Amino acid sequence: MMPRLFQAFAVTAVVGLSAFVVVPAAQALTPNVTTITGLNNTFSTAFSPDGATAYVVENDDGTRGGAGALTLVDTRTKSVVGESISLGDSGGATTRAIAMAPDGSKAYISMSNGTLLPFYPETLTFGPAIAVGNTGIGQVVFTPDGTRAFVAVTDYGSGNLVKAINVGDDTVVASIIVGLGPNGMAITPDGLSVFVNCSDGSVSVIETTGNTVVQSFTPSGHAQGTTITMAPNGSRVYVTAFAGGGPNMLTSVVDTTTYATDHQFTGEPKDTAFDSEGATAFLMSASLGQLIPTDAVTFDEGTPITVLEPTSGTWLFVDKNPRASQYFVTGGNWVVIVGDGPELADTGVSNPITTVLTGATLVAIVGGVLLVARRRLA
Repeated sequence: MMPRLFQAFAVTAVVGLSAFVVVPAAQALTPNVTTITGLNNTFSTAFSPDGATAYVVENDDGTRGGAGALTLVDTRTKSVVGESISLGDSGGATTRAIAMAPDGSKAYISMSNGTLLPFYPETLTFGPAIAVGNTGIGQVVFTPDGTRAFVAVTDYGSGNLVKAINVGDDTVVASIIVGLGPNGMAITPDGLSVFVNCSDGSVSVIETTGNTVVQSFTPSGHAQGTTITMAPNGSRVYVTAFAGGGPNMLTSVVDTTTYATDHQFTGEPKDTAFDSEGATAFLMSASLGQLIPTDAVTFDEGTPITVLEPTSGTWLFVDKNPRASQYFVTGGNWVVIVGDGPELADTGVSNPITTVLTGATLVAIVGGVLLVARRRLA
């Protein structure tokens, strides 16, 4: 049924729309930078599906075995919401990563005491901790349908397992042997493959239907794997590692079908995040203190965005807001926000519907698109 506003009218001109469904144009990244201070050793960020809230994990004292915390940030105002939520009474230990389920009903927080902590954003409460390892836990990824999650059991470099979790009841349903010290995790858009970046420099590829490793490879120069990021179309994965016999760190761009390395970035890249279209990969360089846009096809670098003082050796992470050209950089006693949050997170349209009714003609502006409709004659 047509919206009531339009029921009495026949559309005679529609520009860029089909059946009144608006697909907003890509938001350009605005290079404004906001820094929130007063936090403690931030590690990574997850977002609500509407992009309105960011969930930043941090370590209260920054030491192994200390109590972690979770801080909520309003992505529009770029300000902290309420008090940080302590994890000390709900699993303890320092935090390592956070991942949000696709529907936003649950997040998993990986902990340094070998547990995975369920978090429920609607009530800001935690579920019972899930035992998956002995000490450190790495990154977590959800399948696109949200029914399963995969967690890297790092055990501070001595582990060699990825655990598959049934999200419905928080139970471990499979243990998968991978390379030594799994850290970073990335899943293809179809949910069929998980790429695991390991501390021994190797990358393991898990086929999620059977929970089996179907490929293992080591990109040239990789000595100790860290983070990993999947391109939105699933064609390439950006694998970051400490280098052996070369620059301090590098990121290899790997074809997810052939496992061949198409390009390598140097200059101490720490982490990568893509824009929504997958046209640009933003690499976070600690030695330069810059977020560097790179063309995902030619690998050419664009104008860098300075976000920090150069901090060689510092561990940094970058996570993208799913509904805006906005990036959160973590890795210190702060969070740096590059770009603006969504204005209308429930629709993704930057402007609400504006209408003017003149005689038998209705003019409506929807997200910057002009609609013209005329009343049907009896």
